[in-house]
Amino acid sequence: MNTDYFTRRRFIASVGALIAGVTPIASSRVFAYSGSRPAAEQDSSISASDYCPESEELVFLTLINNFRKANGLSSLKLSRTLGAAADHHTRDMAGKNYFSHTLANGRSWSTNIKDHGYTASGTIAENIAAGQRSASATFDQWRNSSPHRVNMLSSSYTAIGIGRASKSTSTYRYYWTTTFGGKFDSAPSC
Repeated sequence: MNTDYFTRRRFIASVGALIAGVTPIASSRVFAYSGSRPAAEQDSSISASDYCPESEELVFLTLINNFRKANGLSSLKLSRTLGAAADHHTRDMAGKNYFSHTLANGRSWSTNIKDHGYTASGTIAENIAAGQRSASATFDQWRNSSPHRVNMLSSSYTAIGIGRASKSTSTYRYYWTTTFGGKFDSAPSC
């Protein structure tokens, strides 16, 4: 990933949003293109060392950890490998306009997690959502869905990855992925 490109893009998006009088969504992972994506972003992959959660993803982390605490469970720690896997899957869905636990290249969600360096053995899971811009709306979607709620409240998980992406021309515009693991490996370094 070209971090200079993303830094410039965040700056340009922030300045453009300020000129337009709106609050910017400054993230290297939130697509908001009206036309085609730059060639540098044609590949939705991200390395674990490049994963850095954006503000709305951190809001989601707070929401899920408060929910877990209210239900007598420990907080989840943000994992850079699980985060990179979630981010990759989310970017892929937004960029290629689909919604599925199977990635566009045919890889399963569990293989995607392993491909991003999560090597801890044990239980893993994934939740995906689409159509909601905010962390709170997505959290509510998952909380009100029994299978997603089970993942969010499982005592088997200690680590989480969170990804959010959008593309104005995709069916649902906003896409979210959370990945869960039974062992914490390492935090993002951003």
